[in-house]
Amino acid sequence: MKEMWNQRYQGEEYVYGCAPNTHFKAFLDGLKPGRLLLPGEGEGRNAVYAATMGWQVTAMDYSEEAQKKALALAEKNQVSFDYQLSPIESFQPEASTYDVIACVFLHLPAEARHQAYENLLKGLKPGGHFFVTGFTKQQLQYSSGGPKNADWLFSADELEKEFGGLTILHNQEQIITLDEGDFHAGEASIVEFVGLKPE
Repeated sequence: MKEMWNQRYQGEEYVYGCAPNTHFKAFLDGLKPGRLLLPGEGEGRNAVYAATMGWQVTAMDYSEEAQKKALALAEKNQVSFDYQLSPIESFQPEASTYDVIACVFLHLPAEARHQAYENLLKGLKPGGHFFVTGFTKQQLQYSSGGPKNADWLFSADELEKEFGGLTILHNQEQIITLDEGDFHAGEASIVEFVGLKPE
C-alpha cells in the first residue's frame, strides 16, 4: 500500500489540494486548540491548517513522499508539526495524549480499520473528541474518489458500533460536492462522525 501512495504523491501537484477539508475545518474551528493527531494525513493540508490555528499537531502516514510534501507545505505556511511514518493500522499513540483525533478520508480494509480505531482511541484524552469523515458504501455509485471496494467504505451505523464507548455528538450521512484536487471532485456520498470520550 505504501508504494501506491508514494506513487500518487510523488508529483509536484498536491493531489487533494492545499486547503483543509471543509468538514474538518468547521469541526476544528469550534474547539479550543490543544493536541491533535491526524492519522493518514497525506500531503499535510489539514495539519497545516490546524497548526496555523494554534494546534500542536502530530501527523502520521505510510508515505515518505507525502511526508516530504507536507513538511514543504508547512514551511511555505511558516508553521511546523511532527510527521511520523508508520503503518496506520499498527500505530500505537501514547495513552491519553490527544485532545482531538481526526481521521479525514482514512480508508482501510474493515478489519484493519477496526484495529486502527481501537489503537487510536487509547491515545484520546478523557473529554477528547474523535472526528471521522469518509466515504460511505454508496460512494461506489459516484466517480468523485475513494476506494472501489465496499469493504473499505463505511456507514453511520458502522461508526456507531465502532465507537460504542464514546458519547456520539454527530453521526450523519450526506451527499455533498467535493472540490479537493484531482482525486476528490464531484458529487459524493460521505459520513461525518464526532464522538466524545467520557471523562
